[in-house]
Amino acid sequence: METVFRSRYVSVLAVVFGAVGAVTMFVIGSVTTFDGIYAYLGGGEAKAFSSDAALTATLDMITALDQFLLGLVLLVFAYGVYRLWIAPEGADQGSGGSDVSTPGWLKVSNVTDLKVNLLEIVAVLLAVLFLKGVLTNPVMTWPDLVIPLAVALFAATIWLIRKAH
Repeated sequence: METVFRSRYVSVLAVVFGAVGAVTMFVIGSVTTFDGIYAYLGGGEAKAFSSDAALTATLDMITALDQFLLGLVLLVFAYGVYRLWIAPEGADQGSGGSDVSTPGWLKVSNVTDLKVNLLEIVAVLLAVLFLKGVLTNPVMTWPDLVIPLAVALFAATIWLIRKAH
């Protein structure tokens, strides 16, 4: 049984590469943010401070938000795997026995908590993706409504999971 217990340390790979992926997405999001600022200041094809430059900058900022959210998903996943499989019991406990270093929304005590945290972020990620689609192509078709339907299903799933626990 002890061998099985020690094998949990293989999950260190998920933690390390999840964190590396998160940092990578944060860097990509930062570069995209700078691209948006550059475009708005007239560095692209559009004239500085024009409506075309503003639209380009807005799309870049929404893309950056999407990239930051994906980085957040990876970070929450890495942290959750760490807390569930690697961290010793009470690793985050302060002197009073309370969890002082982890925000309340990020407390992970079981796999269900991790799944709900990830589902919430993915729902926001899909909403941002839908907003970007609306801004790039304002003419909506029936297939375009799949994303808001997915967001609604994610929200219903999150509600059901929280109600069950």
